[in-house]
Amino acid sequence: MAKGGNNKGNNGKGNGKFVLGERYKQALGYPLFDSIFNRRSRRFGLGMKLEDPTLGFESQYDPIPLEEMEEALLVWAGTGLTGLCLADLPPETGIDLLCQWTGRTWPSACNNHGTELFFTNDKGLYHVNVKQMLPGKHELDMFFRMSREERMERILELYRGSLVKLEDGRAELPDRMPGLFEFNQWNTNKPGTSVFIPVTDVTEEYINLLHLYCSHSYGFTIIDDLTGKPAGVQKWIEKGRLKDSVKMSLFDLEVRILTGLNVEQAFICQNMSLALQALGLAGWTFSGFIPRFAMGAAPQLFKGLGFRFIQPKKGVIDPPATVPVGRDGIFQAYCPPYYKNMDEAIDAFHHHKEEAWKPEKPFPYAEPDKHLMRAPRPTANTIQIVKDVANYIYDTYGRFPAFVDPMYMRLVFQAMNIDVEFYDKYYPKGSYSETHLNKFLSDHPQAGGRTGEKPGGREARAEGGTKKRVKA
Repeated sequence: MAKGGNNKGNNGKGNGKFVLGERYKQALGYPLFDSIFNRRSRRFGLGMKLEDPTLGFESQYDPIPLEEMEEALLVWAGTGLTGLCLADLPPETGIDLLCQWTGRTWPSACNNHGTELFFTNDKGLYHVNVKQMLPGKHELDMFFRMSREERMERILELYRGSLVKLEDGRAELPDRMPGLFEFNQWNTNKPGTSVFIPVTDVTEEYINLLHLYCSHSYGFTIIDDLTGKPAGVQKWIEKGRLKDSVKMSLFDLEVRILTGLNVEQAFICQNMSLALQALGLAGWTFSGFIPRFAMGAAPQLFKGLGFRFIQPKKGVIDPPATVPVGRDGIFQAYCPPYYKNMDEAIDAFHHHKEEAWKPEKPFPYAEPDKHLMRAPRPTANTIQIVKDVANYIYDTYGRFPAFVDPMYMRLVFQAMNIDVEFYDKYYPKGSYSETHLNKFLSDHPQAGGRTGEKPGGREARAEGGTKKRVKA
């Protein structure tokens, strides 16, 4: 582990009082625009080796894992609970689509927050279970009125309460093809790194938005692209309940939903990238993993995240590829095999949403009843149309959705301690900040190298000189 005594970043409770290290005080006060303008992908960490004729370098230092507080800040910046959303929408036409009332560090369509964060380090594989956490009654914000010490203590408490350890030891993520592109193999998921993988449940928001598209106000007719016919709703067209003149292709519908949800992974990764600057850590966002292998489609090659995969009966290719539906008991899509059929899955979705609307749950408004009573609920006909569409998709394709994965993974984020000596050798001044340098020096006060930024100066290493490997 990193030597907290060196970096003065340790925190804990002495005599029952939370103690916040100086480095973390500085991190909480780090300017937002400095984080934005200084954001870079910094891929070389302690203990790494890059074999290359022009950028070849081997770190002289052993890898140092992130401290618990560093991981806590990254996780909470990325996907943390912050209080209650404002839900400042017209009750008659807007708030009925909201799936819940919690606020997070990133925006989500219909406040669904269907993207869950998994991560691995030297100690294990974890799921960050924030979605099940609730703020207090009328708690619009959870941090703004706190001192830095109180804020940090609360973040650490919430972070610890959100962690679900799935496995001991570093996750067996792909380290070669067909699971990981060659240019990412030299530094991905190495000792000392923390690898964060957001995974998005497409099914919850899909079902939610079907209630909008199939409502009496909109009455969209969903057309199956592969047949050119209505997707299980012909009788509703004949009854005049759906508009034959207002058509949407099934593929277009699913692409709209996926693109609206996939940005959640980008928000999470960008938040963590900005937090890196304040903490003086290296890291980057990338898409080098082949998602199906990283999630566990071929456990004989890579166990990955251990997701369950099913075999559809029909698809745009033959035979259709298996698709991920969830990690059993941890993160499950609204579809079989977790439900007997799509009727049952949709009923479960309604139960989940109704739970969030119960009077005893926290709401953002000063007078919740005054607004909530004006929000329309889906009619029995709308719910049945949604079930007819969903059942058509599952009965036809043996999966739900038809064309996009129920559980979708794309972006990955990795964080680690920086080795500034790589950047000193190959880059001019400005490739890292003083915060990065101070973090490096706090772990390695005896380090050589020609950083040129240490206050008071720093001796340049003689050309061609060698140093013994240094343990932190």
